[in-house]
Amino acid sequence: MRTILLLIRKYLFAGKSSLSINIIASVSILGLAIGTAALIIVLSVFNGFEELLTGMFSKYNPDIKIVDVRGRNFSEDSFPLHAVKQINGIQKISRVYEQSCLFQYDESQDFGTLRGVDENYASMISLDSAIVEGKIKAGDYDTPYAYLGIGIGNKLGVSIDNFLTPLKAFTPGLKEGKMEFGNEQYKRLPLTPVMTFSFHQEADYEVVITDLGRLRNYIGDSSVLSSVQVRLESIAQSPRVVQELKKILGSRFLVKDRYQQDEAFLRIMNLEKWLYFTLFLMTMLLVSFTIVGTLWMAVLEKRMDIAILKSLGMMTRDIQKIYYGIGFGIGALGMSLGFMLAMAFYTLQNKFALIKVPDEFIIDTYPISMRLTDFIIVGLAVFFTVSLACILPARKIRELDVIFRED
Repeated sequence: MRTILLLIRKYLFAGKSSLSINIIASVSILGLAIGTAALIIVLSVFNGFEELLTGMFSKYNPDIKIVDVRGRNFSEDSFPLHAVKQINGIQKISRVYEQSCLFQYDESQDFGTLRGVDENYASMISLDSAIVEGKIKAGDYDTPYAYLGIGIGNKLGVSIDNFLTPLKAFTPGLKEGKMEFGNEQYKRLPLTPVMTFSFHQEADYEVVITDLGRLRNYIGDSSVLSSVQVRLESIAQSPRVVQELKKILGSRFLVKDRYQQDEAFLRIMNLEKWLYFTLFLMTMLLVSFTIVGTLWMAVLEKRMDIAILKSLGMMTRDIQKIYYGIGFGIGALGMSLGFMLAMAFYTLQNKFALIKVPDEFIIDTYPISMRLTDFIIVGLAVFFTVSLACILPARKIRELDVIFRED
């Protein structure tokens, strides 16, 4: 084994007699370095976006959200609220009712979602950190308050300083638990805009928040709910609390943690991440053909040495290990250089913002976040690519004959 390692070191670092072999070997190392760096950077950029969006959603989404498994509204009387409150680790519980409706402000109209919330909701989603204009419950009004997403507020032309013009929400009433759209059941709820907020585009252009009790009184059902939201003492307790909630609530209710509330979006982003990874990996497979050329020419250059080693009794598989070692050595050099290039790019991007995004985005530069698991995955991918590139040159060794000298 020691002899094999010495020969790998000699053939890998010793000068080649052919200039073309040196050039191809250098190109192989450089190609692997660029491919490795590209893979790390692509994964790191997607990691950055994932952390950015997850952070945005975490401000808007509660730690745990409980909804009817059929996606319908349910009665608060049928929900075991008292038993849920007894679960260790739960800090606050908020009741929420949502209704699609038509909003009108002066002469402007737009469709959106009216969300009735209780007094715990503001701390449930850190609403105070998302305020653009106004403040939470700014005063006591004859009509219910309204917190508007900045997008829908701008579309309607709402001014929170104008207390004389109400925001009207046209919503159907409830009859025996079902929505009724007849003229008699149609409700017009006047709201007083007191604050605008900004979380992310979907909420900003759709959601208007108001008082749960007064909204339910207007629609004619004082117990209807769309969801129950939970804030935990620590997010690390989420798996345990979710399991306890499932035991208490049974099969009628669906319990979602933070990830599951935006599961579809995050899955699409994860799919895009690994799709780009696969595309760059296929590009690196093309680069591996230079390794095939390097090893093939190295075998041809050292065919006399190979024949002599066979004559001295070295097994063919041991000689193949030498050239596999040379290939993996080229891969290790290229991968190490690629890792250094990726870390250099990461440092420059964080400190000097090499790549910026257009002004209309909420961030100034592309986010980037490196993870140890990405380095491990890319390292395994590189060595898998190199191992494929070594197969054909290693087989060529079998065709070389042993040298016998007779006096």
